Amino acid sequence: MTIRRESWFVPGSFGWDGGTGTTAYTDPANELIGILLTQRIMDTPEPPPIFQDFWTSIYQAIGD
Repeated sequence: MTIRRESWFVPGSFGWDGGTGTTAYTDPANELIGILLTQRIMDTPEPPPIFQDFWTSIYQAIGD
């Protein structure tokens, strides 16, 4: 069973949240690749809010 942790993690997508402020995922079902490069080190296990804002904005833009 696949469970969505966040609204932008869809079944079949894969990628990476890096400790140096990067996030990159691909979502083949929606023909989407998103890459965000920041200069913000992750100082907690949770990604910074900018990651969630980035992915939420992308999925709102494509209407999914």
